[in-house]
Amino acid sequence: MLILPTIGDDLAGELADFCVGTTTALVPADVLDKAKLCLTDFLSAALVPSDESRIALRALGNPRAGAALVLGAAAGAPAPTAAYLTSVPAAATGRTDTHVESSSHPGMVVFPALLALAGQHEVSGGRVLSAAVVGYEVMCRLGSAMITSEVAATFRPTGVLGPVAAAAACAHLLALDEAATRAALGMAANAACGLNHWARAATQEHVLHSATAARTGVESALLAAAGLTASGGAVDGEAGLLAAFGARDRAHRLAGGPGFAIRDIVHKPAPACIYVQGPCQLAEEIGRRHRPDPARVESVRIGLAEQAVRYPGCDNSGPISDVVAAQLSVQFSVASVLASGGILDRNWRNPADPQANRLAARSRLVADPGLTARFPARNGSWVRVLLDDGQVLVAEQDTFPSMTAAEIVRRFHAAADRVYGRAGSEAILARVDRLDRTPSASGLLRALQPR
Repeated sequence: MLILPTIGDDLAGELADFCVGTTTALVPADVLDKAKLCLTDFLSAALVPSDESRIALRALGNPRAGAALVLGAAAGAPAPTAAYLTSVPAAATGRTDTHVESSSHPGMVVFPALLALAGQHEVSGGRVLSAAVVGYEVMCRLGSAMITSEVAATFRPTGVLGPVAAAAACAHLLALDEAATRAALGMAANAACGLNHWARAATQEHVLHSATAARTGVESALLAAAGLTASGGAVDGEAGLLAAFGARDRAHRLAGGPGFAIRDIVHKPAPACIYVQGPCQLAEEIGRRHRPDPARVESVRIGLAEQAVRYPGCDNSGPISDVVAAQLSVQFSVASVLASGGILDRNWRNPADPQANRLAARSRLVADPGLTARFPARNGSWVRVLLDDGQVLVAEQDTFPSMTAAEIVRRFHAAADRVYGRAGSEAILARVDRLDRTPSASGLLRALQPR
């Protein structure tokens, strides 16, 4: 059974021991299956083209023979840059997997780093999966210690947590020893950053947070493997990462067992912020049960935990005019579902939609004390729609139900079939399914090469 370290005098050393000591044999079958599902969900996002990915590839891509794969592009790059460029399109979709407690997105950090490194080092498929489990575990536990609503108001959790998580995953993939792993974690801690003003300005730099973290993880592991040293105290020392965020008194949250925080990862149906997911599901339920005429909606009230209401960009009744603001706004997201009748990707691609903006302007968020008290263990919400005849349509749920495996596979096909054809997409899924039983990850990487 995988056990995270107990807190002692050397937390960084204990974390390094955890990264080194984890093996596929110690990971339960359901956790390996969850890692495969997270990989499938990540691929479904990374294969969606976007303006952000095209800009990044044009600016930073370096096609050459023998380079690491840049997913979805007919180009290669050195492993750190490949990790960066593979992360950008996944982040741009707004629908990568989520650890609710820390408001972070491990998949778009961990998997770009691992795929880039695996393409240049001979590793087993099982090693890729156990490295993913390590990366997710470190990111979620570090987030539990560091991220509060006050921190998230200024710093993007994915950018702050991601470098150390990616370094942990990459160090494990490369089978670094305890000293080198410790150095990789220390280097990565120095790169922890990601500011949240993009959520107020509705600009694009948020897609670079995970990309920078993935690149940092690869670089840190490679530098550590080459012999560069770094302070273990960069994670938990008096002038380290936890201290920088006032979290040294919560360092115990990095310890405990059994781990497997990847089990807590949820998958979002809407290409938008995690906090809009539940309300959108409820708006879809109201539409399915009552089929309200959007023109007759007088007002909408949306209940959420206070943490969700306070997250940058979520409480925005418009007017909405760009995609980033639409993906963050709970009011617009719910309004777009009511206007269209369902959770459809196109809802967020048309942020200037007049009907959605009219409904968003009539919508208000409510910080519900009961939901707040149960967060993050439960991520509940409610929606109340008042019609012009006084009728109130209500839907509520105790927590946000993640997408099912079948739904994730369907979404993967929607993205991958356009790139590889149906047969190619099925071949990729088959390789992911048997990854833990595959002596080399090279077969999956070959299958992911663009046709």
